[in-house]
Amino acid sequence: MSYTVTDWDLIQKYVFDDPATVQLIQDAIVASFEIAAIVVVIDIITGLPMAWILVRKQFRGKQFLDTLIDMPLAVPTAALGFSAAIFWAVSKPSAEAPWFAVGEISSPFILVLLLHVIFSYPYMVRSLAAILEQIDQTYETAGQTLGASKLTAARTITLPLFRAGLVTGIILAMARSLSETGGTMIALATMANSQGFQTGPSLIGTLKSGLALNPDLAAPLAFISILLIALSLVLLVALKLVVMKVRLPAGRVWPKWEKILSRGIAPKLKDGFSGAFLIIIVLIPSFFIFAYVFTATASQGDWQTFWESLANSFIIAGVVTLVDIFLGIPLALYIARNKKGRLPQFLDVMVNIPLIVPTAALGYSLGIFWGGAPFISAIPFLLVIFAHIAFTYPLVVRNVEGAVEEVDAAYEDTARTLGARRLQTFRKVLFPMIKASVLAGAIMAFTRSLGETGATIAVAGTSVNTAPVYIVELINGEQFYMAALTCIVLIVVSFAFMLALRLVTRKRRAG
Repeated sequence: MSYTVTDWDLIQKYVFDDPATVQLIQDAIVASFEIAAIVVVIDIITGLPMAWILVRKQFRGKQFLDTLIDMPLAVPTAALGFSAAIFWAVSKPSAEAPWFAVGEISSPFILVLLLHVIFSYPYMVRSLAAILEQIDQTYETAGQTLGASKLTAARTITLPLFRAGLVTGIILAMARSLSETGGTMIALATMANSQGFQTGPSLIGTLKSGLALNPDLAAPLAFISILLIALSLVLLVALKLVVMKVRLPAGRVWPKWEKILSRGIAPKLKDGFSGAFLIIIVLIPSFFIFAYVFTATASQGDWQTFWESLANSFIIAGVVTLVDIFLGIPLALYIARNKKGRLPQFLDVMVNIPLIVPTAALGYSLGIFWGGAPFISAIPFLLVIFAHIAFTYPLVVRNVEGAVEEVDAAYEDTARTLGARRLQTFRKVLFPMIKASVLAGAIMAFTRSLGETGATIAVAGTSVNTAPVYIVELINGEQFYMAALTCIVLIVVSFAFMLALRLVTRKRRAG
């Protein structure tokens, strides 16, 4: 922001006086918002049924499915972009795509759209499921005993209570799409012909990569970053106001048709579609890299470096998640319980900014900001932690805020009148009601930090060797086999960690 104010003459010279640059930026920004809008619609349509399955249905393997949904978040963004590209797109010969890959998509717009669905789908499901866990099913049961079908009861009783979760899911999904950089760039680079297609964040990444050789690129880099942030903030605020004020659902009821759709084959088709979408659109492209390992030409790599980078990733993600929870819950409580105040409203908007800032631009900006602090700039590891806190902190705040908004403040007021102190009220009354959302936010923050690539490289280069950074170096060096193999190890370790976390949480909840 300061650059655009102090060096506007450079922006005028290198942006507005160059029609080709203006057109390039315009096309990239429009593509970003088109993709994000379509992604959010797809996520809502497919994520709501899956959230319903996870919360309201009991079946063998549910815990496994619950963890599996989060796994795309743990895959490094660059590796996820590579995996999705070799599955869906017509890829370069050097990528050695397996013969059974789809390999038919030649449109970079469609490829990026499918990739962003993979990135954002878990955020939507997690946000909706966390809110659904808090909604008392007794209301639906009461409606059904009075003659309403399951669909009618869910649509007219439960969905109106979904607004906060829906707002959280929309904000997180759209922000994730608007800010994605590394995976998009790798996916486009893997295509046989990306036709010069760019999104706003990928254009920022491209400009930043050439900044060292051409300092004049700083002007368009700063301008497109500010433009993307400003437009995204306006859109997200407008969406939140619309979703919170619109009547959900429509008041009209169709007893005959809703009763038909509530029983027989219709619910099975809905659940089957949800499962098929998860498997075909989200999971297979995410983990197609496993198939690549079995078909590509084997090569050797430095496993010691990988294990060191993996340890760095887990240490950073763990510290970041603890800080996010410790500082994020108080802010979420303040915003949720003081909605009419100007400061809480201002903070509610500001907390979205790190979500929509492209990670490469965020890392670059944070590197410049903290570079003036001798103690912090001298420790690259600390710089990476600060950078990861910046873009994961809102994930905890958004989830916890949405959950607190759904809890009647009367419970806390009653506890206070009975002599409980604020901390006691939170621990004994509020926290048990919102712990599902706290866990959802913690998992999102941990996996987001674990798989982050662009911000880590932007803020510290290769001086802090995390697992995603090591994998990107392998991909850039066209060591695709070793990159795929190390990514598989990261996926397996991450899956085991998150599954263990869920099992421990489940046992404590049962206790």
